[in-house]
Order: sequence, then structure tokens, then C-alpha cells
Amino acid sequence: MTSAKKTVVVTGATGSQGGGVVDALLAAGKRNVRTITRKSTSKKAKDLATRGVEVVEGDLGDTASLIKAFTGADELFLVTDIKSADQSYDGELQQGKNAVDAAKEAGIGFVIFSSLEDIPADAKEGLPTLHDGRKVTHFESKAAVAEYVANSGLPYTLLLTSAFYDNMLNFVFYQKQPDGTYAFSDNLGTEPHSWHSAGTIGLTAAAVLEDPQKFHGKTVPVVGERISYPAIAQVLSDITGKTIRYHPVSDEQMAGMPFPGAADIANMFHYYREWAHYDDLRPITNPVVQGPTFKDWAEAHSDAFKKRLESV
Repeated sequence: MTSAKKTVVVTGATGSQGGGVVDALLAAGKRNVRTITRKSTSKKAKDLATRGVEVVEGDLGDTASLIKAFTGADELFLVTDIKSADQSYDGELQQGKNAVDAAKEAGIGFVIFSSLEDIPADAKEGLPTLHDGRKVTHFESKAAVAEYVANSGLPYTLLLTSAFYDNMLNFVFYQKQPDGTYAFSDNLGTEPHSWHSAGTIGLTAAAVLEDPQKFHGKTVPVVGERISYPAIAQVLSDITGKTIRYHPVSDEQMAGMPFPGAADIANMFHYYREWAHYDDLRPITNPVVQGPTFKDWAEAHSDAFKKRLESV
């Protein structure tokens, strides 16, 4: 007799991280997949349902709704979202606490949390203080959630994420130049750093769930490759047939850019650039899952990149 499939609840399934986890779990076919959404009638939620995903309503800001959504499930993939928490440390930490408390109440047996490290004290000393008194708010809030998970008594694994390849498609602001070339700018600089695709988060989570006991209490880096912005720009030039260049800007220029959380991102890139701690925590040897290189990932998304440039 075969045992019944376990059910894993995936938060953030309509976003890049949770979506990658859903893709990996459905491809593996070894678990029932349940997702939570604030609106089960949305197009994204309906699309998930057509793929065989159980979609239930729940909100990371509402513990009671989470208990209901988690009841009967065995495992949880948790990703918190500082954007939906109004870029607030306290708000994202509360999301995490709500989910962990609900998981305990509902009898969840294993939690995977998509985490980031706290910024080392010496790095914090070299960074401007943000409006909320923090240095890199979304790192600090996710680190606080990770600590809450670790102290909860629940079996758990932390996934340590890096910069996402997907950001080059979804968030980077490309500017068309007078000579017909394209440019993008931020303050990360020109040295290589750790990157991976959002899909690799899903593949790594699925690998952890193959043997939760092996990974209990461990922090597992999500691994793609170390690559520089000039190298990324060259790959994008090659696949689009357009010349794309990276133009570094100062920390102050980045912090002043007109989008929510710009100062937080500026501090984050300063941390990547000036402290080896970021890359040291993310070894690229002997990974649990080896994700694609940026070149391989970008080639698979070449049509999307071409459309992205056409929209500029």
C-alpha cells in the first residue's frame, strides 16, 4: 500500500518565489499543493486552480485565516513580503509570526522559510540610517522572521536567497539612449556577486522536501552563479541583438530614485559591494541544487527581454 501524498502549503504562489515553488512541486508530482491568496477569484488564483493547485483564501496579516488555510496540511513554504507590509520591518516580521503561529496551531510538521541574513554590525556602521531607523530593512525583517522560525519548535529549513535573475526582466529600468543603445543603472558596481533565478528557489525547496530530516535546522543557499553587471549586460545584448550597457551610479543617486524602497535597495547594494560577507555566506560549490547560469536562463526568456526593450 502506498502512503497518501503529503500536502504542502505555498505562500506567495502568485509571485515569483512562491510561483517557482509551485512549478517545482507540480513537476515533481509527489505532493498535493495548496496555496493561499487574499482573493481566490483573481485570474492568477484561477490559473493556479486549473493546474491542479488547491487555492484557499488567507492573508499573512490575519492569523485566524491562516490557521484555517493551513489545517490538514503537512508542510509549509513561507515567503513574507515587505511590499505588502508597507515597506515596514514590523509589518513583515508580523507576517512571519502570524504564519508560524498558525502553522503550530494547525499542526504543520515542517516549515521552509525563504530568508536573508541580518547585516553584520560593521557593515551597518557604514550605511546611512533609513527613515525607520533600519539599515537594510528587508534583510533585517527577514532575519528576524528566520529567528522566530528557528525558535518556534517547528522542524524547519531556511533557504538563503540572493539577487534574482528575474529582476533584470521585471524591475530593472532600461533607458533608450540617443544612439539607439540601452542602459540601466544602480549602485551595485561592476564586480561579480551571487545571483540565481526565482525558479531555483522552487527547485531547492522541492529538494529539501525530499528529505526534510536531512535539512532540519540548516540554512541552504540557493545557487545560480556569481556574475557581474557588465557580463549580464553582454548576455542581454547577445540575446536581444541590442547593445545594452550598465552605468554605475553613486549610493546617493540610487537612494534618490523615484520608487518605493529606493534607499533600502541602495543600502543593500552598498552592502553587496563593500562587504565580502554577502558572497561568503553563499558558496557556489556543492549546492543542494545547481540552478541555471544567467546566460541559460536569459536565453530561455529571450522573447520576454525583446518585448521589454520594445516597451521602452
